[in-house]
Amino acid sequence: MTPAKQAGLWLIQFLSFLVIFSAFYLFLPELYLFKRFSERFGFITEQAWNDLFMLSVLAASVIINTLLIFTVASMRERHL
Repeated sequence: MTPAKQAGLWLIQFLSFLVIFSAFYLFLPELYLFKRFSERFGFITEQAWNDLFMLSVLAASVIINTLLIFTVASMRERHL
């Protein structure tokens, strides 16, 4: 694979991560989740919540993106 194709592939994979991350961050009901978490585990500071929420969104985005890349790569390999 040429360097240009590798760079293009990396860019596509990064853009897919960015779309997944943005969707999670925009559409997850953060206030609802904060209220539920607080009810279940007690008081949590805003900074601690922001850290936990961001880590969760990032981790979920990485996992979903990895599964998406794996699925697309498997499908491409089958068709070759």
